[in-house]
Amino acid sequence: MIASDVLQPLDINSCKMDRSPSRKRARYESPVKERWSLARNSISLHDVLDYGVSLLADSESECGSDEERGCENENKTSNKQQMAVLQSTISTEMLRKVTQEEWETQIRKTAANNDITPLNHFEELSDEMVLHVFHFLPKRVLNTAALVCKRWYRLTQDESLWARMDLGSRQLQPGALGQVLSRQVMILRLAQAEIASPAILPGCRAFSEDFKSRLLLLDLSMATVGCDTLTDLFTRCSRLKKISLEHVGVNAKVLQALSYSKDLEVVNLSMVEGITEKGLKYLLGNCKSIRELNLAWTYMNSASVEYVSSNLPECLDRLNISGCRKLLNDDHILKLVTRCPSLRELDLSDTTSLTSDAVNHIAALKELNFLALSRCYQVSYSSLLQLKKIPTLMYLDVHGGYVDTAELRHLQENLGTQVQINKFKFSSVARPTVGTRRSSIWNMRVRD
Repeated sequence: MIASDVLQPLDINSCKMDRSPSRKRARYESPVKERWSLARNSISLHDVLDYGVSLLADSESECGSDEERGCENENKTSNKQQMAVLQSTISTEMLRKVTQEEWETQIRKTAANNDITPLNHFEELSDEMVLHVFHFLPKRVLNTAALVCKRWYRLTQDESLWARMDLGSRQLQPGALGQVLSRQVMILRLAQAEIASPAILPGCRAFSEDFKSRLLLLDLSMATVGCDTLTDLFTRCSRLKKISLEHVGVNAKVLQALSYSKDLEVVNLSMVEGITEKGLKYLLGNCKSIRELNLAWTYMNSASVEYVSSNLPECLDRLNISGCRKLLNDDHILKLVTRCPSLRELDLSDTTSLTSDAVNHIAALKELNFLALSRCYQVSYSSLLQLKKIPTLMYLDVHGGYVDTAELRHLQENLGTQVQINKFKFSSVARPTVGTRRSSIWNMRVRD
């Protein structure tokens, strides 16, 4: 053997040595050094190292024919693999009955079925059908559905999906109320909610000056909200029909903004702090269509009580002005009855300054159905017998113990069985919810 044909030991100190990883283990020295050239005739392929490499064709036609031959070989190989898979799943007896042509036909059918694009069934539905499906989704799910595609985003913005909303006992972050109003909600429950300020931020539809909300029913009972927020809210909501601000602080500006809704029909201001004569002038001066008004336990001053008794809407149907203590007297009742002859429900409980003369004035209300005189201690038992003059009277509440059991029995005999005494303990005038129901306000559902 020639010494040059064997492996030589490495000289790690040699600077001319190629230090690539493949050359660090051994060095093969070829006895003949060949020149490298681009000429086709000068290219020779190694039997082992260049296995699988073919020479490039000179012409495009030859190249194309090679590609076609390669594709045919690949198809044949693919068909053979598919046939092998199919044969492995079929019994031997069945294989004997199947011809080659039947195999190829079955393979083509399988490939055609695999190429079918899956259908998006929602694309086949009309917008009306998709909206009908969206009506059954909770509001928080609609926000997630809006991220699916542009069409779903457009459909989730439809106003019909946001007509009713229940955000009671929730915490609304700054700007959240503006987003709700921008959806053009019509029935909104915010009872016991905490509304952060500012409630309406730039960037939403409700922030623009020309925005007009379609809100009709609004329940803010016992909500934590500032007067500035209420002013901004009522300024944008001038179509309100029914409003409840029970146990919420207000001022004259709030009532002025509320008076922009001239078609108000039901107003619940029970236990509201901050009611003044100036604010009442805005409210009662502009809103002439109020049918139900609750001013119970508002601690109005004498000037406010005087203004209310003389300027109530003539169409008023139900009134609760209980808790006035010594400020509401018999003269006020006479003005009230003269101003509102069509009253059907009147609650004067906890008004200790009323006497039997007030009962005489009330007896002139020929359409009265319900009367509450609980804890009116200066009203005598005998004066209550005059209520027999009211043919439509159905309920009479005289809680408080100032009428004993024997007097109640005698009063029942005189008024007749059509009048039920002490049937109710609490007033429902203008209140959005009665009892434990929390899924509706004023008999209108707040949840879809």
